[in-house]
Amino acid sequence: MLTPINIYKMFFKVFLVVLVILALCFLGLGVQTFFSKKKKFPDYEVGHNKEMRKRGIYCMRTQQMIIDKELIKKRLEGGCDGCELVKEHNKEE
Repeated sequence: MLTPINIYKMFFKVFLVVLVILALCFLGLGVQTFFSKKKKFPDYEVGHNKEMRKRGIYCMRTQQMIIDKELIKKRLEGGCDGCELVKEHNKEE
């Protein structure tokens, strides 16, 4: 028969099992970091990660600077003379 005390005991057992499983998962995720010689967490920030730079992935600020340089280069070469954006920008000046 399910009494409040029996329900409490079952809940406590399930809670302990789940807690142990979660602890093992977190320990498993940290094994490489805890036991490696580097003792450093992997760097996932886009601007500092060498692998992302090798693949041509940069932070947003760097990407925007690259795009701006390309647009300035096209503008100096006269490649954007027919562009509506250039016409609107020249009207504002």
